[in-house]
Order: sequence, then structure tokens, then C-alpha cells
Amino acid sequence: VWVNALWFLSLVISLTCALLATMLQQWARHYLRVTQTRYQPYKRARIRSFYAEGVERFRVSWAIDALPALLHLSVFLFYAGLSVLLFTISLTIFKIIVSWVALCLSLYVVITILPAIFPNSPYRTP
Repeated sequence: VWVNALWFLSLVISLTCALLATMLQQWARHYLRVTQTRYQPYKRARIRSFYAEGVERFRVSWAIDALPALLHLSVFLFYAGLSVLLFTISLTIFKIIVSWVALCLSLYVVITILPAIFPNSPYRTP
């Protein structure tokens, strides 16, 4: 039951990420189409200001920032479900997979902490 719960939750979260990413891409294309047309500079400035207010008001940046975090959560849930399944099937394969996941998780933690130590680090995680 735990395996199915973890995997279905992982699936639902990743599908939600895909849908949200598609919607954000559509919104960005609409913004570019509307703001990049050949209008007078003052009219283009008013249109950009109008859409900028909407982006701030509806907190589009939160949706953009949530995408990678949700996708990372989905991957970790999948790995957790895989670990639970392999623990019941084969301890040898379980140890190999958990070792690999632990290595990846350690790298993830290092990449997460790295920008706090080195502000110019190009690596970022949510």
C-alpha cells in the first residue's frame, strides 16, 4: 500500500508540474505576443505596465518557483516508493539502489548549501 501511495502521489505531483509548466509557457507567449506588437512606445509601455501589475498581483513568480520544488518532491517520493518496494523484494538490490539514492541526495544537499557558502555559485536548488 505504501509503495502505491508514494508512486501515485509522485505521479500526480509530476503531472501537476507538467500542466503548470504548460500553462506558464502559454501565459508567457501571450504576454510576448501582446507586448511585442508594433504600437506607439507610450501604448506599449502602458500594456507592459498593465501586465506587470497582473504578474505581481497574482504572484506568478510563486508558481514559477514552485515548479522545480514540486518536481524535486515528486522524484524523492518516487525514490522512497522504490526503496520500500525493493526492501520487500531483494535486500541486495535494495542496498545498491539506496546507496545510489543516498549519493544523489548528498549531492543535492551540497548543491543546496553551496550558494550560501559561495554566493557566485551557479548551482541553485529550490
